[in-house]
Amino acid sequence: MNNPVTVIETKKRKSLVWRQFTKNKPALAGLILAIAMGLVGLFAPFLAGDIPILMKQNGHLYILPNLFTYQGLQEQNLYQNFDRWEPGAGEFAWRPPVPHGPLRQSLRERLEPPSRKHLLGTDDRGRDVLSRIIWGTRISMSVGFIAEGIAVLLGVILGALAGYYGGKVDMLVLRLVEIWICVPSFFLVITVMAFLDPSIINIMVVIGLTGWPGIARLVRGEFLKQKQQEYAIAARAAGLNDRRIIFRHLLPNSLSPVFVSATFGVAGAILTESALSFLGFGVPPPTASWGEILKQSQNYVDFGWWLVAFPGIAIFMTVVSFNLVGDGLRDALDPRLRQ
Repeated sequence: MNNPVTVIETKKRKSLVWRQFTKNKPALAGLILAIAMGLVGLFAPFLAGDIPILMKQNGHLYILPNLFTYQGLQEQNLYQNFDRWEPGAGEFAWRPPVPHGPLRQSLRERLEPPSRKHLLGTDDRGRDVLSRIIWGTRISMSVGFIAEGIAVLLGVILGALAGYYGGKVDMLVLRLVEIWICVPSFFLVITVMAFLDPSIINIMVVIGLTGWPGIARLVRGEFLKQKQQEYAIAARAAGLNDRRIIFRHLLPNSLSPVFVSATFGVAGAILTESALSFLGFGVPPPTASWGEILKQSQNYVDFGWWLVAFPGIAIFMTVVSFNLVGDGLRDALDPRLRQ
């Protein structure tokens, strides 16, 4: 059962951290931008696509045909030709704001500059760049959060064990961390990906497995400090088992630097995924990815400026937004900077 005094103090601390964070205008702007990018990725099927969100055809109402496959539409082969279908009498179609699918090719519209029809132009296969950037947001945000989630999980577990038990466990984890960080993480990711089939799952796992050492060192240091505090000594004196002490008492008080590190880690994972796709080790074509769009620009850099500028801006804005949030969290969680 939670102590009411402890609950009140925790709520006060969270409120104090949030107030301190909101005073940092760049950090707040970064948070808003990061949330916006996350929403773009989450609702990509409703923002860009050639399949309607809602439509009526031949007297039948189809709800979310962009998410569900309807037999009636499939029999008419409409899923492959929605871009050519026009509603007849008594029919309608509610299409996404960007009515172009990320995989829809049109060789007659190859490498078109930005226009009213294609706001950010088209690539070398006539695919709409804006649509591919929107769908690429889903890939980048998924990789960022899941890969960093894997890194945080491993780092917290190993760092907690090393910091709490010390001795041989601590030495083993530290030696493992030292070995892991001897090789630059990006080159390690490229080396591993060269032996694996290109897929988004493999990218998430590999980036996550190379990102845990820094978090493990942070958690280990916090555990070494926290286990000497009076509340931890009292918990051990009360006969609480190790699992309860670690997860109920020490871990909640050791996560502040982990939150900060994880925020920067998400930005790093997004940047790594884009670099892998640019180098040909990322998600397999024709999957929409910011790095894959940049890869195409290598052959058309003299005149296809939109293939460089727009995905580059998307990567820059996303990475900067998470870095700003990380800076704001670091300052808000530092008692020396609170006013």
